[in-house]
Amino acid sequence: MFDIQFSTHAKKDLAKLPKPLQKRIIQKLTFFAGQEDPLLFAKTLTNFSPLTHRFRVGDYRIAFYIENETISIEKIAHRKEVYLT
Repeated sequence: MFDIQFSTHAKKDLAKLPKPLQKRIIQKLTFFAGQEDPLLFAKTLTNFSPLTHRFRVGDYRIAFYIENETISIEKIAHRKEVYLT
């Protein structure tokens, strides 16, 4: 089981979303963290250091990296906006 850690920016991103979507994202993150290898459900990101992967939840993307059994969530945004810096 992996731990989930949100950056300050990711917490703000999540708080801006409607409550039902927040709940759905949290449920999916809990599911992913409970898997033996959560990267099986992720896609690899390139040129987004330190972010290495992303999860998909509907039209939203969760950009993260994994370090020491911890999924560090850095950004949560709509698919059209998540890759903009």
